[in-house]
Amino acid sequence: MPPADALVERGAATIGFGGAMDRKRGNDTTGGEAPSAAGAGRRAPARRSRAAAKKGIDQDQPFFLYTAPGHLVRRLHQIAVSIFLEQTRGFRITPVQYSALMAIRAFPGIDQRGLARIIAFDRSTIGSVVERLERRGLITRETDRADRRYKALYLTPRGAQLLRDMQPAAIAVGEKLLAPLSERDRKTFMRIVAKTVHLNNALSRAPLSAPDDD
Repeated sequence: MPPADALVERGAATIGFGGAMDRKRGNDTTGGEAPSAAGAGRRAPARRSRAAAKKGIDQDQPFFLYTAPGHLVRRLHQIAVSIFLEQTRGFRITPVQYSALMAIRAFPGIDQRGLARIIAFDRSTIGSVVERLERRGLITRETDRADRRYKALYLTPRGAQLLRDMQPAAIAVGEKLLAPLSERDRKTFMRIVAKTVHLNNALSRAPLSAPDDD
């Protein structure tokens, strides 16, 4: 069994999803042979675990990390970012920078605050994203004549070409991420994820909103 699968099985077993791990921990009640003398040394970790639990460490409590929704979402995000960086490594663009470029192309003239809203990104750090894109010549910032405080964002020809060049790689990211699933499961997965994100949008520290929302 691959290490990752073994860990998942261990987590599942602690909340009643299987008895295999209970037997591996020495709780087999099926009447098997008694442990041999050679296995005495392997019983020491179990004794230490029980001792730790008695001291108030609660090591005997259920280990349900691998079935926790938040943990699984975090792991999926890690995997998605890893795939993105692998597929787009020749472009030197992060997922957030790619999202920003896509949004600026779709909403030319948007300002920095509006950009943060439509890609659901922290407004306090969106400035560094914009600065990096500007330094690379992918976008420009132009001062609005009516309001000098308003800095409109536009793609440069170089930025537009980068998005065109990246499109096949960006599509490949989604395909590789969902490759283990059947076509039917892909549609179900996307529907449930989109619904979950939409219904929990207000709980985010950077909720998605229209660019001109106050």
